[in-house]
Amino acid sequence: MNQKERNILKLEESFRDTIENDILKQQTENKKIKIKDIKLVGSAEWNDKINGQKRADVVLIVEKEITEKDENGKERTTEQKNYYLGIKCIAGTLGNNQIIYNNTFAISEPDKMKAINELLEATPEEEIEKNSMNKLQTKEMAEILSAHLGRTVAEEEVQKLMEDMDKQEIEELSEEQEEKEEKEPEEKKNKLNKKQTEKIKVNGIQKVDLNKKVDGKQTLGNRLDLKGYESMYVVYSENVEEITPGTKKNNTTYSLVGVKSDGTATVLNDEFEMDKSVGNGATRNQTKVRADSTATRDNKDVSVYTRKSNGMSIGCENDMGNVNMFLYQKTKEENENVGIQIETSKTQVIPVVTREIMNKNRGTYQGDKVQDEIQEHTDEGCKPKDVKDFDGDKNTVTHEHFDLEYYVQEILNYENDQGEEQIKEVFTANEVREKLLRELKEKGNQLSQDQIIQGVKEEMNLDAENLEREHKVGNCILEEHIWK
Repeated sequence: MNQKERNILKLEESFRDTIENDILKQQTENKKIKIKDIKLVGSAEWNDKINGQKRADVVLIVEKEITEKDENGKERTTEQKNYYLGIKCIAGTLGNNQIIYNNTFAISEPDKMKAINELLEATPEEEIEKNSMNKLQTKEMAEILSAHLGRTVAEEEVQKLMEDMDKQEIEELSEEQEEKEEKEPEEKKNKLNKKQTEKIKVNGIQKVDLNKKVDGKQTLGNRLDLKGYESMYVVYSENVEEITPGTKKNNTTYSLVGVKSDGTATVLNDEFEMDKSVGNGATRNQTKVRADSTATRDNKDVSVYTRKSNGMSIGCENDMGNVNMFLYQKTKEENENVGIQIETSKTQVIPVVTREIMNKNRGTYQGDKVQDEIQEHTDEGCKPKDVKDFDGDKNTVTHEHFDLEYYVQEILNYENDQGEEQIKEVFTANEVREKLLRELKEKGNQLSQDQIIQGVKEEMNLDAENLEREHKVGNCILEEHIWK
């Protein structure tokens, strides 16, 4: 196998690992889905709708086998072909192999769809078949067996030879091959020359000074354990291949590159691993303290990388074409990311009081405390804008949240001077809620919340009494009419 084939196989195997969990979620007792093969088509390129910059992502074909049982237990097996842009499934095929795009994708992403169609038209079927994961795995195994047996093993022999070997033997041979590849010097794989570094500087979409203090105490370089590096660039992953062919490419939108003081650079893909629990469409939220000293919980990060040496993470969020970067650490209790925005050449200066929130000296559970406070606010639909409300200290909060449903029930259960709970006998919870919200809006500037709530109680109790009285009078008139 040549280096290009190895890179394609690694990409396809990594992609398979990424989507397998999603496929497992689609399975039921009566429906089983199996990945039969994955084939790389190539890279589709389009102009970003926001900033007009060139964007690209890989297009892969996933062939699946679906076995379904009907109510009588009869099985039916069908084959399906799906098309992926990055890790997002965007199309499938009918029986005649006609590509049918997802409606939402077709309507919202016409430029991407056009780019994919052009790539498919320009790529010969034979080339796509050559990129088959199954074929490349067979080719790789033929080379491994050849080295092991001391003779040339044809690809046609692989299946028979593997049938005669136990699973343990096959795994040991594969591990030996991986060890050989890993012995290749890291400098040769990832180090870039000065000319390549200049390309990084030109193509970089975000730059970070690693000597900047990120938490009011330590530099970003120290927190990330990146000693010897002066700066770090965020680049589109497809550009890494352009700058240094053969470099391992991340199966995500962005990649990280470290630049040293001597002008040399290193692709940091082997220093970080992708956090698959967040980013790239994952639903798990992350807690963020932003540069403007507000805080949010969201899943907007496109790429999240975790430092292998100490577990700190870098998140990249696409905000209307601008890439925001965050430094994350895992909480102790829920193992979720909580962090602070990193100051870059394109962000405003982050106040020291804001940066200090994530200071390591504040204790092991500081991240948990910050997350809990921000969670409390966001659960109430509140976007905290004061550092005191999410600094991990419960004693510094600037406001309390109004528990609407608590006060609705309190009004419903109101007892008048006679000990009667008339409001709940006449009005529904929704009617009380609407009345309370209306009064808060109209009188919030003149009266306190307690005064407004008490006023609603008294007014709705009086209304209930009047309605009850009218009801009784009406019944008396009706009875009098009947007896006459």
